[in-house]
Amino acid sequence: MAPVIEQIPGARPCELGEGAFWNAADQSLWWVDIRGKTLFKHDPQSGRLHNWTMSEWITRAIPFGTEGDLLVTLASTFGHLKRQGEGFNFHSLLPLDEPGMRFNDGALDPDGYLWAGTMRVDEDAQSGRWWRFATDGSSRRRLDTPAFTVTNGPAFDAANAKVYLTDSAAQIIYRGNYDAGAGVTGLAPWRQFEAGDGCPDGMIIGPDNLLWVAFWDGACLRAFDETGSIVHQVELPVMRPTSIAFADDAILYATSAQFGLQNDGVQGQTLRIRLRD
Repeated sequence: MAPVIEQIPGARPCELGEGAFWNAADQSLWWVDIRGKTLFKHDPQSGRLHNWTMSEWITRAIPFGTEGDLLVTLASTFGHLKRQGEGFNFHSLLPLDEPGMRFNDGALDPDGYLWAGTMRVDEDAQSGRWWRFATDGSSRRRLDTPAFTVTNGPAFDAANAKVYLTDSAAQIIYRGNYDAGAGVTGLAPWRQFEAGDGCPDGMIIGPDNLLWVAFWDGACLRAFDETGSIVHQVELPVMRPTSIAFADDAILYATSAQFGLQNDGVQGQTLRIRLRD
């Protein structure tokens, strides 16, 4: 069957939707609108949609622990959103302290550390780096990677001890060996894309063990095997998909961006995609 694609009922278009995360513990979807300074949660079973406004750009949010808290990167700092009633209080743990830079994408590695990429706010230079944070803020380590312009990912292939990192502006996906001590070794370009392909953005290893990548200005998701060959391509009604989260092996979600595009009510929507019955 052809994929069935639906918008999340009641969700507004995001200026820069990102950071889709499926929380298996309560079967909920989380995402952020970076430029809109908004955190979202969707409960598919009830249909309820929640949102919270932040004090600055929020770039990543990942539920952790048992108290309803979240690991987050705002533009300028890494910290915790601590649950308080129906809202949150933010506790900064490790500020970025790099003028002109901000956090962007990130993910938890197989050992429970948060990897977070940085980039220039104006996106005009290869100044971005990757950091590995203890979730309690007790340590951070800059990883041994080239400088990036727009940091996206990472995606962890735990079964094969591989990690994928993307420089979206350079249209390159890097692959390296995941190492619990060093973080990453042997990082090298894995796939280089051309102008007509779009820019590789957020990505995840799916239940099928393929690398699923959202392609900004490509209006699609692509799934790659270990050799870099395309196994699946899902065409989307949004030009700038940005991140992917799997609810199970048949249903996934994709965020998108309206930023820089005409407001048609579709661009910037978060999509539910059923791959098969």
